[in-house]
Amino acid sequence: MDIFIVFCAKYLIIIIGLLALGYWLTLPRKQKTEVLIMGAVTGIIAFILAKTGSAMFTDPRPFVSDGVTPLFAYTADNGFPSDHTLLGMTVTMALLSVSRKWAINLFVLTVIVGASRVLAGVHHPVDIVGSIVFGALGGVVAMYVTPKIIDWLATSRYAKSLGLHHISKKKK
Repeated sequence: MDIFIVFCAKYLIIIIGLLALGYWLTLPRKQKTEVLIMGAVTGIIAFILAKTGSAMFTDPRPFVSDGVTPLFAYTADNGFPSDHTLLGMTVTMALLSVSRKWAINLFVLTVIVGASRVLAGVHHPVDIVGSIVFGALGGVVAMYVTPKIIDWLATSRYAKSLGLHHISKKKK
């Protein structure tokens, strides 16, 4: 069981990325652009929230504060928030704009990553919950901002190369 926990804690995030990339490759150009913008905005906001949260809240890792023996070697830095879980949520929220089904599946995998990191003794549950909240908040902001960015790009000289040349500005 420990091998499975270690695999999920360390490597499942790569599978999430590969699954998302595989799905992204099947999308039409306009949706690919939308997902990339959603992911970038979500990632930037989530990163800012994570850095701010980490500066405001220190949570020593379980192997430092609780005498837990981790299942793999890890640095004894601030565990809040979980970078792996934050990345999973960023990818999940980026795909939410084009597929609820894919987003739900990736969210489940992201929760498995987070839970595995807790079971492996390198994070506390609050680290995982914080990452999920930060990623979700980044996604909510991105859902609002992305259509505005797409509208702006649709009128730019890059519209055709981004597959956005058929989009017209919203009617006022």
